[in-house]
Amino acid sequence: MRVIVVGAGLAGLSATESLAAAGVDVILLEAGHRFGGRTRTVSDGYINGQYAESGAEWVDSIHWRMRDLMQRFGIKPLGQPMPWTTIRRWLYWDQAFYTAENIATLSPGVFRAIEQYEALADSPASGVQDPSRPDLHPEAAYLDSISVADLIMQSGLDPVGQLFAGRDSQGEFASDPENVSSLFVAQQRAFENSEVVKQGIELLSQRVAGGTGQIAISLGKQLQGSPRITINFGTRLAAVEQDASGVVVTADGPDGREIWQADALVLACSLVPLREVDFRTPMPSDFHQAFHNLGYGPITKTAVQFETRSWESGYGTTDSISQRLYDPSVDQTGSSGILMSYCGGEGGHQLTQYSEAERIEIIATDMRQIHGITSPQTGAFSRSWSAEKNYGGAYAVYQTGQITGYWNILRQPWGRVHLAGEHVATCTGYMEGAVESGRDVADRIVRAS
Repeated sequence: MRVIVVGAGLAGLSATESLAAAGVDVILLEAGHRFGGRTRTVSDGYINGQYAESGAEWVDSIHWRMRDLMQRFGIKPLGQPMPWTTIRRWLYWDQAFYTAENIATLSPGVFRAIEQYEALADSPASGVQDPSRPDLHPEAAYLDSISVADLIMQSGLDPVGQLFAGRDSQGEFASDPENVSSLFVAQQRAFENSEVVKQGIELLSQRVAGGTGQIAISLGKQLQGSPRITINFGTRLAAVEQDASGVVVTADGPDGREIWQADALVLACSLVPLREVDFRTPMPSDFHQAFHNLGYGPITKTAVQFETRSWESGYGTTDSISQRLYDPSVDQTGSSGILMSYCGGEGGHQLTQYSEAERIEIIATDMRQIHGITSPQTGAFSRSWSAEKNYGGAYAVYQTGQITGYWNILRQPWGRVHLAGEHVATCTGYMEGAVESGRDVADRIVRAS
């Protein structure tokens, strides 16, 4: 049996590993020249051995597949596990800086109001009996018809509360509140709650010592030694056709156009670049609609290293172009430090109009103004994921109507073509989901054979 896998991120690598372990021959095609997909650790240009993640950054305590991979390759977590909250440690509002202690002087009652908003957003999770099927919620149609923006309006938050809630949406879902289905929020919370109960642990997050990129690199290097696996870098999928006898894949590689035949095809990458592929066998209309319209969040991450740390610790929320600021190097050694701007939604998309050097200058200027930084700049990068040809976005976001319309359709095979990636996982939007989906699709193919 032969299977072609497209994409050498965590989803494609996980599918490839599971298929090869079951005795399947695998051809792995990757348009880029590296393992890892949207896990990408950057250290070049930084002093004191410091680094930052231009892509996926956190591994949660409930992400057991990722933690198993880390243990396998001797990769350690970094720093103390931390909980996530909407309210961060400081706020920059109207060109003034507010610590957690005096935010209430700007907006009396904002903490309580945010708690009430979160309770409203999280309450439908109790109706999700199976996090892998949120479309079966008894109020699925209604919940999927309203957005997070609708919930914010229902909560009556003041402008400061709206900023916190909006930045939370842009951070967690990579999208503005009006582009996030409230049923998707319910699904995410139901998954987290079920895993907390199942595993008997608290939901906490940690970074990875040395960076997340090494996890995929370690797995990829291990797979390179398998006689059942052929890995082709710099090879971009061009066309696909299938019938009852198999699937034919056409791709453009370093040596020109190549054609392969296989028993099945796994598309283990973002759907955005796949929308340019010539699918010569017509897709069913419902699958075509879901495949071509699923939302992806535009995130721009800009990480600037300064010679000396001189800023307030913890996550901060701003009404400026930086959106959210934090120090990803807080647990790394050295007197220097890195500040990260995490911009999602329309703000993240707007930054794509600038070059990387221009984005760095814009964000660094904002950082200096917010924190009063005078220290010299020693290194920086800026990555706009929606402008990346091989990705077209940071990760999937199910917009209004897309859970009931797309969720189950995308998780079923289209003939001999199967989808993998965080966008079709129960743990949507995370590295854990990528690994989950890759293993699940491999198991489905093997069982079907």
